[in-house]
Amino acid sequence: MKLKYCFSFLLLLVLSISAHCQDSTFEYFITVNSNLYLPINNPNKGVYPILGYDKTTHPKLLIGGFGVGFTAIKSIKNKASLKLESNFSRYTYWDEPVIFIGGNNQPAGQLFVRSSDYTSALLALVQYSFTKHISLGTGIGTHALLFSRSKLKVDGNKNSSLSYLNRNYKSIVPVIPLELSLKSKNAMFNVRYEYALLNRLRGDLAQEKKDKYSVLIFEIGLRIK
Repeated sequence: MKLKYCFSFLLLLVLSISAHCQDSTFEYFITVNSNLYLPINNPNKGVYPILGYDKTTHPKLLIGGFGVGFTAIKSIKNKASLKLESNFSRYTYWDEPVIFIGGNNQPAGQLFVRSSDYTSALLALVQYSFTKHISLGTGIGTHALLFSRSKLKVDGNKNSSLSYLNRNYKSIVPVIPLELSLKSKNAMFNVRYEYALLNRLRGDLAQEKKDKYSVLIFEIGLRIK
């Protein structure tokens, strides 16, 4: 429940800032991103490539995280500007492997599991411009998990797989973004690191282990106004 209050507070904060600055002109951008999910405190999880190829996996072509979003930017004072962003993204990673036990009750092998989190994010950043085109910004944000799905092969058969929903994750996690931005008149390119502040596990499982994460995002925006 506290996380829901945090998300509501952030939304109200963004709306109040926008209302306070409504006398100034916003710049609007449609964005697309690719991203890397970076596990923290969980050595059993691994980084899934944005785009890769592995002949030992199925499918052999590996397509990782991506997303789309909407951004509004406005100047607030001198070299400072306010950036508001919402996006929908898929974060993909190698999840904890499944261990198979043989007839003698000994490990008989393991399968690596691919998981994807489908997340809606809301961010509010204050940017400082070092030059006309380059700025650095930070602020606060939230990741709202819509659903998380895992997929693994069954018995090594590439035509047989198992897919299931992960229900052990918090629905809302606050994040701290740090972003380097290169902006021209009609486009922008951002590299953003988002650090999740809480253990994403919930319930009794959260008392047993920690599972934190961060996301590295590469984003391109095209100006629409």
